[in-house]
Amino acid sequence: MPGRRIPRFVPGHDSSRAKRTQKSKGLQPLERSLLALLALALLFCAGCKKKESAPPKPREKSAIISTQAAPGSAFIMSLAMDPAQPKFGSKTNFRVTLKQTLGSPVEGAHVEASLVMPLMDMGKNQFALKPAGNGEYAGAGEFTMAGEWEVIVTANTEGKTGKTTFNVNVGE
Repeated sequence: MPGRRIPRFVPGHDSSRAKRTQKSKGLQPLERSLLALLALALLFCAGCKKKESAPPKPREKSAIISTQAAPGSAFIMSLAMDPAQPKFGSKTNFRVTLKQTLGSPVEGAHVEASLVMPLMDMGKNQFALKPAGNGEYAGAGEFTMAGEWEVIVTANTEGKTGKTTFNVNVGE
């Protein structure tokens, strides 16, 4: 028959080896499946690698919010808070510096702070600030909600009175 090849026996030639060589030229379905599974396992392991978390953010240091003398106030007041960006429901440390209008520190004053949310009545939230030396007074309070607040500081000594309002944005 023309076009049909008849296998011939060639002495010294191993025909089974020739068939195996022909088959091994491409990957068998089982080998392909195993290779695909191995590739997927490597990708999965790479995705499961322990991710290093970012280092913790350093805590913001206390910052002076403002130094001001309210009209008619007998004192110049500065307010610093720690943390500088307060969050509701967490204790905030307050430090008020109280000075005469000429700049000398005021000692022995009775100083109070009131935390007021101007857009909503949050009830009475005031506390005394204790003398810390050199015209500074310190105390702690807590904002009960996120949003815009006013810290109203009043000071009295030797018949002089001062009152200053500081605006604070409290975070969540």
